[in-house]
Amino acid sequence: MAQSLSSSPAFDCRIIMASSVGVSEQTYSESVVNSMKTFDASTLSRLTGPELYPPTLWKDDFIESLRIGSEAFSDDNDNRIETLITEIKAMFCSMSDGEISPSAYDTAWIARVSAIDGFARPQFPQALEWVLNNQLADGSWGEESVFLAYDRVLNTLASVITLKAWNTGNVHVQKGLDFIRKHAEEMVDEAENHTRPSKFDMVFPAMLNDAKSLGLNLPYELPVMKQIAHKREAKLKEITIDVLHSVPTALLSSLEGLQDLVLDWRKILKLQSNDGSLLNSPAATACAFMHTGDKKCLEFLSFVLSRFGDHVPCIYPVDLFERLWAVDTVERLGIDRHFKTEIKEALDYVYRYWDERGMGFARESPVADIGVTAMGLRLLRLHGYDVSSDVLVNFKDENGEFLDSNGPAAQKASVSDMLNLFRCSQVTFPGEKLMQEASAFSKSHLRIVLQNKDNTLFPEERTAKKRLCGEVEYALDYPWHRNLPRVEARSYMEQYGINDLWVAKTVYRMPYVTNGKYLELAKLDFNKVQSLHRAELKQITRWWKACGFTHLTFTRQRPVEIFFSASATLFEPEFAACRIAYTKSACLAVILDDLYDAHASLQDAMLFTKAVKRWDLSLLDCLPGHMKICFLGLYNTINELGEQGLEAHGWDVLRYLRNVWESLLACTVKEAEWAEAKHVPPFQEYLQNGKVSVALATLLLHSVFFTGELLPEHILSELDFRSNFLHLVCLTGRLVNDARTFKDERDRGELASSIQCYIKDNPGCTEEEALNRIYDINESGLAQLNSEFVKPEPVLECYRKLLFNTARAAQLFYRNKDGFGMSVEDMEELVKKFLFENVA
Repeated sequence: MAQSLSSSPAFDCRIIMASSVGVSEQTYSESVVNSMKTFDASTLSRLTGPELYPPTLWKDDFIESLRIGSEAFSDDNDNRIETLITEIKAMFCSMSDGEISPSAYDTAWIARVSAIDGFARPQFPQALEWVLNNQLADGSWGEESVFLAYDRVLNTLASVITLKAWNTGNVHVQKGLDFIRKHAEEMVDEAENHTRPSKFDMVFPAMLNDAKSLGLNLPYELPVMKQIAHKREAKLKEITIDVLHSVPTALLSSLEGLQDLVLDWRKILKLQSNDGSLLNSPAATACAFMHTGDKKCLEFLSFVLSRFGDHVPCIYPVDLFERLWAVDTVERLGIDRHFKTEIKEALDYVYRYWDERGMGFARESPVADIGVTAMGLRLLRLHGYDVSSDVLVNFKDENGEFLDSNGPAAQKASVSDMLNLFRCSQVTFPGEKLMQEASAFSKSHLRIVLQNKDNTLFPEERTAKKRLCGEVEYALDYPWHRNLPRVEARSYMEQYGINDLWVAKTVYRMPYVTNGKYLELAKLDFNKVQSLHRAELKQITRWWKACGFTHLTFTRQRPVEIFFSASATLFEPEFAACRIAYTKSACLAVILDDLYDAHASLQDAMLFTKAVKRWDLSLLDCLPGHMKICFLGLYNTINELGEQGLEAHGWDVLRYLRNVWESLLACTVKEAEWAEAKHVPPFQEYLQNGKVSVALATLLLHSVFFTGELLPEHILSELDFRSNFLHLVCLTGRLVNDARTFKDERDRGELASSIQCYIKDNPGCTEEEALNRIYDINESGLAQLNSEFVKPEPVLECYRKLLFNTARAAQLFYRNKDGFGMSVEDMEELVKKFLFENVA
């Protein structure tokens, strides 16, 4: 591959121009200034009068003042990055059945199991010892880092019942009872704010009955106690005993809360998982064993206790959950490129257990979970695995509502589940009606939650994430097709909580999912890559200035925004040359678009097109001064890229690049002719022309030569206009551009846009109807793009990412308004965070 532009001396357009036309660098500089003086008075007035767009935010002196961030390249930082990568790889490699924190509640249940030899002692004395040794200073048991009254009360109640049953730890029991009496009423507020999970309501009343039978002195008559009992009774009315006996439901994990029902334990055992558990719950399995003495239950309890030593978690195994969330974490934080092998191994594992009914937390789970299934569907699909969205039908009820699990006893899905469903629904393929329904349902649910966020906490929540509200807001503001991986990484670093917790019956931790090492690596890596991007941006601004483009007052001065889109599209350090080629070609395309659009006569535009076709500097004298600047900038830049492409690929790339420009300018001239004649062409004719004139193909068909990969003809044919992939990139880019800019362009006298052409083809169609149709076609195109993106060979990943993320960049810039032209109003914060602000 040719030497990286970021590591070579800054390209100075003046030197190449001087050598090309036989003049000195000083003479060229003077010619740039003199060319500006050749404008006639009307042209000068038109170019320097009231600007159509705000001026650039990022002046040359600001760019030059940027620190490259030498500290980001220090040996200490590099060593720390390598250490973190090694440690995270080790975490992935050690994933087996899942790492999860202790549960005092479940450990207390296991400690209640009597010895199978008939003696009055515990079968698992180490569990009883753990309960004795892990009471907190306030007299409670549970997760020390967070205080949720229901969680502490439930853990504490289970622990004191166990100690009392074995007549040990009297001091511990008294302190625990004091804690419960003191904090029981705090559960009222949590219930009113809907933060208490349904499983708590199911098991807590049964625990109170056990406490009564042991004579424990508790405030049984408190209103909150009765309230919880009433909730349990209402939920039990929704399901029959026959259902409990016949099919696995989510209630299996709360079996210990159903002991007062008339259960046929032999039928219950038929619902066991293959590992002997009842829905992977140690507490429920311990309860079943105490009623049945079942050997498989005992084997499960013994195995889990041996795995953790002297305690058990609230759910086990969690092998699918752990792998999916760990993969999602490294991808959202933007560090996944360091763990390609580990990610593939994790997803290969998950795919082995993919089931058409969905997936639960573990491979043995008989009840599928909507959050795990949605996460699995999205990640597997994006990594090329063949998985069907039909799986989601299992989570719909007769009213079209998506629930947390399939089958009877399913509850409303949590906010985190809805967030996963929403993210999943965007990776849709053409014709997937179910994904469209999932998108509409989850989006509506999340918006309602945000509307009420100041008045209530998130209902039925599965996580104790402090920043979940921010995640939801970001997901709705920047859905997948209107987002970029590096933009999401920058945002997720602010949302990711290294101390975030998960909620089942009790609160628990997943150390391989929420871990400070992920965030530390993400920040170090982001700042290091950002420093590389800043160096490249300096190179771009020097090129822009050297070409004389700062003198072109008619054009949008947006080199920084264009480089932002390039660097957020393909951000990895090894793609520096690709980003430079992408940015330069896009800058040139914008300048020529503005030139042809409103600042050159049709005759001048055709003359300029002829000069480009001949690729001949002798025509310079025929061009106005500002067009000379444009032509020289184009001529020298493309020649330079052609030379680099020849060196990298061994064939005449310049000829190909020139053809790309000839095609672009021919289509741009066509639009100028339409504007001159006030002509509105047929819709399909407009799109055929417009998908070229939008210029996305131009920048892509330059940058594909600079990824570091050889580009033989059969691969190039999958990337240029012979492919459906590029067609869809350009089509969706044109449509979203038109939707946001057609009114302003119409006011300037340009009548040809997809909206106006559609209205002409469909008499009686209103502007609003036409816009809705354009949005529909755009969304359909994006769904087709998803299919192209996940196709495997022959197109390498770097090319697929380049094309697909360019389409996303266009959707991002025009998601609300003309975010490119009006970047000061819409894109400023994104650019600042991505290029100019370090992550602290």
